[in-house]
Amino acid sequence: MRFGAHVSIGKGLAGAVTFAGELGCDAFQIFAGNPRGWARKPFDPQDVEKYRTALESSGLGPVTVHLSYLPNPAASDPQLYERSVLAMVEDYRRAVEIGADYFVVHPGKGGPEQERETALRRVAAAVKTVLQQIPGKTILLLENQAGAGTEVAGRIEELARILELTGEEERTGICLDTCHAFAAGYDLRSQEGAAGLLTEIDRLLGLSRLHLLHLNDCVGECGSHLDRHYHIGQGKIGREGFRNLLTDPRLASRENLPGIIETPAASADDDRQNLAVLRELSGKGDGR
Repeated sequence: MRFGAHVSIGKGLAGAVTFAGELGCDAFQIFAGNPRGWARKPFDPQDVEKYRTALESSGLGPVTVHLSYLPNPAASDPQLYERSVLAMVEDYRRAVEIGADYFVVHPGKGGPEQERETALRRVAAAVKTVLQQIPGKTILLLENQAGAGTEVAGRIEELARILELTGEEERTGICLDTCHAFAAGYDLRSQEGAAGLLTEIDRLLGLSRLHLLHLNDCVGECGSHLDRHYHIGQGKIGREGFRNLLTDPRLASRENLPGIIETPAASADDDRQNLAVLRELSGKGDGR
């Protein structure tokens, strides 16, 4: 596996590559713009060129672009839905522009009166629109959610249903977030629980559709639906939960599978410590 962190592009795309290297990342994830805003300025072509040069010499990858927080592709409100799809198209276009390997999308929340299947169909239609409008090799990944309230895709079968409706098998897949899975009721603290989750993914989708891990511990209890990330081994999943998942042969054998942390970071040392713990628990140590 290749471990990494979510890093800022505040100092430019090339700056993100430099910082990821300083953290000791193998891979990294970024936002394509302000994660809490709708507006997007075009990338500076010179920054994109510097980024490509820096990335090529760094040996880092895969690279993931994460959709911003505001879009909701399951929204029942027509205006929010349309705005969300447009934002997805734009951020996916930017991911393709920089040659990102993956583009991650949260499936979002349906309306209180909206049937579950209707919400899933809306997400699938949004994904299809993105892929039809923007050609590219960047694989669009749907991320499992904690399942709070009207959130969809807290269960793997709902992710599978969205992808079935989308019908773009070569250009889509899933990102598995450990905090979200645990909060949704998948207990990773036992070998049986961690193995069972992977078996369910394999049965419903095939493990080849699992392209990315978001490795985050969880503040809340299993099944709490509380989406609050915490430091690896210090939350309710605990060290053994991550060891169970990372040493499962079905993941451990995949050398290029990226595992990205989105854990609290008061300083860069927090990220370094979380990456070190993951490497220890996976059996990789500090040698990467």
